[in-house]
Amino acid sequence: MSEAFVILIGLAFGSFLNVCAYRIPRKKTLLFSRSQCPNCGHTIPFYYNIPVLSFILLKGKCRYCGEKISFQYPIVELFTAFITWALFVNFGLTAQTLFYAVFVYSLIVIAVIDIKTHLILNKVLIVVLVLGLLINFFGRVIPFIDALLGAVIGGGVMFLVAILGNRIFKQEAMGMGDVKLALVSGFFLGWKLILWSLYIGFVIALLSIGVIWIIKKKSVPRHIPMGPFFASGFILNLFYGQQLFEWYLGLFS
Repeated sequence: MSEAFVILIGLAFGSFLNVCAYRIPRKKTLLFSRSQCPNCGHTIPFYYNIPVLSFILLKGKCRYCGEKISFQYPIVELFTAFITWALFVNFGLTAQTLFYAVFVYSLIVIAVIDIKTHLILNKVLIVVLVLGLLINFFGRVIPFIDALLGAVIGGGVMFLVAILGNRIFKQEAMGMGDVKLALVSGFFLGWKLILWSLYIGFVIALLSIGVIWIIKKKSVPRHIPMGPFFASGFILNLFYGQQLFEWYLGLFS
């Protein structure tokens, strides 16, 4: 299979992930339903629904009502294509690629939904965990004990962080959705990577919030969706976990 074909597959999956991120919170079906403009409700023909290309040709606007199309759509499609290519290059046509594709694709959907709604939905976490269990059972990607320990450690640590945060700040500092996300992610990453991944997620969050505060000169919002930051940490560590850890240790040597 050529890398160009893999990228095209990634673009197609990216388009589907956009559909998931839009419809799942609204409790709409993912199958047997044509895409529609969220503003005017006009059904979008397939030739206006080509990943990235249609956005460019339509100049980022709906063909029928002129409403601007969010940059989320091409960004998600391009990022999914890149991730799909990276998985193929690193793991080839193996069960590992399928296992981690399910994981990363779900992280993309979770991040987009969390940004828009501040919710990490149980239905997404349950589906991805079940798929991960099935793929790992037949493909033996990661030893089950490693996956189980990763889930327990990831969920357990985040639960403790949530409890401590609530007591220190006298309000909800970490939602249970983040705890469940850490649990599911621990299953996919294993116990060796989950703690480091969570740490990287927190660092990315602090740096991002700091940059936004410096640029906009505004106070930090009380409710910050952490899903995108944790997702970034999980994806980074999936590909570069060991290298990042060695680099980090080198800072103190």
